[in-house]
Amino acid sequence: MPELDALIHRCQQGELAAFTELFRHFEARVYRLALTILRDEHDAEDAMQDVFLRVFKQIRSYHGDAAFETWLTAIVVNTCRDRLRRRKVRFAISLDWLRDRSSDLDVAHIVNQRQQQRQLWSMVDRLEEKYRLPLILHYHEGFSCDEVGRILNLPTRTIYSRLNTARVQLRRMLNEQSKASDASLWETSFIENGN
Repeated sequence: MPELDALIHRCQQGELAAFTELFRHFEARVYRLALTILRDEHDAEDAMQDVFLRVFKQIRSYHGDAAFETWLTAIVVNTCRDRLRRRKVRFAISLDWLRDRSSDLDVAHIVNQRQQQRQLWSMVDRLEEKYRLPLILHYHEGFSCDEVGRILNLPTRTIYSRLNTARVQLRRMLNEQSKASDASLWETSFIENGN
């Protein structure tokens, strides 16, 4: 995108107004990804500030070898990894920004949809970081496996392997949860019928 290239060039020349424009252009995307990884709104806001501080300091090192979004996403992921390492305590993910704002759907459907999203994200949260990050970057952020590999500094084949492992683990967790739900439903029915 020529406009973005020109904006980056102006940032590399030290133009503060250009950097403000760059911030506004990518602010929501950086925050959303940081929130997805960190699962805490306050930490995501702090991480976003750290990311743009790093971008401000490192923008001259961007040479266009990869798309700017890929370069920026690598900074976001690394910043969030640093925060997770320091924090070492994971909080439940806030999915408020995923809420379906459509007024056409009935309340029961919306509640069911949110519950399913929370369950899925709860399962994703239980994955090891090496499986969770490629899953988030590929399926949630829409990066190709090649781009995810560049962001995480891993070969593309490793990304494919980790995505496959993540899907297998999620499928296993879903099956375990389904069996537990069926058993709970059977027990409830058994107790209510007095058998």
